[in-house]
Amino acid sequence: MDIDSIFAYYAGQRDKQDQPVIVEMLKELQEANGFLTEALKERAAETAGVSLSFINLLVKTYPSLKAAACSHVITVCSGERCGKKCGGELAAVIRKELQVGKNGISKDGTCLVKNQNCLKQCRTSPNFMVDGVLYSNVRPEQARELLRKALED
Repeated sequence: MDIDSIFAYYAGQRDKQDQPVIVEMLKELQEANGFLTEALKERAAETAGVSLSFINLLVKTYPSLKAAACSHVITVCSGERCGKKCGGELAAVIRKELQVGKNGISKDGTCLVKNQNCLKQCRTSPNFMVDGVLYSNVRPEQARELLRKALED
């Protein structure tokens, strides 16, 4: 389905302001375009009759929605146990290594780096994931090499 057809369909929905309906629209737009550009998010907000900030909140809340054409998603655990075992330092090394901006995207645009409160792997903390692959018991000094290997595959 093309983008104009998606917008036309959702513009005609009675429940177009309901969160599940908006999320479905965003998923369809992402599938059609590959990711959600600022222009698509603005048009989605207008179509649904909600604010752009609400659309941006949904994009941040739903991990399957991507606001950039990143090839890789890196999720760093920011839970309590990981935090007690140098999780903050690990996150800092990853962000520095990839030169991550305020938007969570690496300088080269290939990686989206985000925090998640808990990856549910507390026994093996600190943890992070690259494209769904878990890396456990990671010391900050190991992060650069693990990232390099994970991202070259």
